[in-house]
Amino acid sequence: MRLRHKKLYLLAGTCLLLGSVGFAVLTSPWTWSATHPSREAIDLAGADLANGRKVFVASDCATCHMTPGQEDDTKLGGGGTLQTQFGVFHMPNISPDRETGLGGWTLAEFDRALREGVGPDQVWPDGKNLYPAFPYTSYQRLKGNDVRDLFAYLKTLEPIRNVVSDHELKFPYNIRRGVGAWRLLFLDGVRKEVPVPAGVDVARFKRGEYLVEGAGHCAECHSPRGIMGNVIADKRYSGGPAPDGVDYFPNITPDETGIGFWSPAAIANYLATGVNPIGRTAAGDMAEVIKNTSQLPREDLEAMALYLKHVPAVDKPAPGVPEPNRTDKVVMLKNAVRVAPSLPVSPETAIVQGADVWVAGTKSVWMSQDGAGSAAPEQGKLLGGAHAKVGQRVGAKVQLTVKGWQMADVPSIIYQAKGHRIMVAVLDKDAVAAVERGTVEKDTETGQSWLPVQVTFWSDEKNLNTDRQALWSYSATTFQKSCSACHVLPQKTHFTANQWIGTLKAMKRFTSFSDDQYRLILAYLQNHSKDLNEASGGTKH
Repeated sequence: MRLRHKKLYLLAGTCLLLGSVGFAVLTSPWTWSATHPSREAIDLAGADLANGRKVFVASDCATCHMTPGQEDDTKLGGGGTLQTQFGVFHMPNISPDRETGLGGWTLAEFDRALREGVGPDQVWPDGKNLYPAFPYTSYQRLKGNDVRDLFAYLKTLEPIRNVVSDHELKFPYNIRRGVGAWRLLFLDGVRKEVPVPAGVDVARFKRGEYLVEGAGHCAECHSPRGIMGNVIADKRYSGGPAPDGVDYFPNITPDETGIGFWSPAAIANYLATGVNPIGRTAAGDMAEVIKNTSQLPREDLEAMALYLKHVPAVDKPAPGVPEPNRTDKVVMLKNAVRVAPSLPVSPETAIVQGADVWVAGTKSVWMSQDGAGSAAPEQGKLLGGAHAKVGQRVGAKVQLTVKGWQMADVPSIIYQAKGHRIMVAVLDKDAVAAVERGTVEKDTETGQSWLPVQVTFWSDEKNLNTDRQALWSYSATTFQKSCSACHVLPQKTHFTANQWIGTLKAMKRFTSFSDDQYRLILAYLQNHSKDLNEASGGTKH
């Protein structure tokens, strides 16, 4: 019996050893190199720094690697984050700092990282597999001399000492060595040049192909991905969800559901200015890309536009957008059926004394407990997004205290913050009389007089939420599913809170939103504008 156990242990140990060796060989960068063609050679002499800068800009390096909180695209200390379904990626330092950046790297090591996805490693002699969040599947198409020039340019920049945190990825994606198997499957090592269409300028088309497929890595964002995170070949450039799962990258193929109606000149103008043919301005990730493409020579932008007009067209509307009507008949969309929205509310049992609550649906309020919910006329309303503190709770009735600001000459409205017209409550004359008011403060920029206020109401426990983030998540999703067909998701660095006043209701005839949904979307947009956040000293959003 003991001998039998020894054999079993020996067999298990042998299987474990063979499995470990097999895993190490399968995932080794050396295995990929042995099974794929060698890269185009680099001429080590004669680095062109001006061309290196051009490659740097075309490759969009600063968008990921620039030190957050400043605008200088040559300060590449890293530290930014990328939220994805796999976890959080922390953007590395690629400044020439010897200890925390690329200062100790050789050109050969840089080239291997850029075009093979393998970096130096102090543990594994064959190197460290890099995650394909770094778009080496596109950079593999860069010419050797462009890699040399980019490396030489990076070496001229300011060294920035900044230790960047390790990635925070879910299992099994946190097993970096396993990326080697992914590289074997999806890194082909081929430049993939396509035939030049008849009647097209060959040199311009080839230049556009090189910039779009290689340095510009446009397919990395504008293509859907498979379960393994690989770009789906026959859907290339047809759009797909952003890594954060909220935004959506549009179809940029020359199909009617993409940019088929854009002329090459319009595409080039967009890459230069960020303004598209219908007057929309790029925002979010694309705004960062435009900062780089706008620095490229006009002939490069025209070459990229020419190439994009000749990639295979893919019929793939954005989420929530119907297929185009390609017939000569008038086709009516199905009538929308108005359904009461399911607003984000907390269980009524969660509305307890002392709780912070936020209004999900407009609430009628009264000044007395007896009046709450009775036939007596309401004495005010709390609007979506408003914050209140729960005082007493008597059965289904709750006492709510609201703090905010009023303009000295408008006592019937309470705003969320001084100088920002984010309405949280409207009052009748009896409620106005009950408001406790502080000392008047004058806004030096506008000359308006504001004063802090507080008032206590009675209402019921319905349409309240104890989690403000739940309101914002609901509003962001509602905006994304409907409004983003025409409007990009707003960035807090682009808009002010007051810009959103009165703009949403103008779209009412085009949507089936309820007033409460409009109010939540408006509150979300205002609270995520550039002038209302903790960094600028405003209120928490």
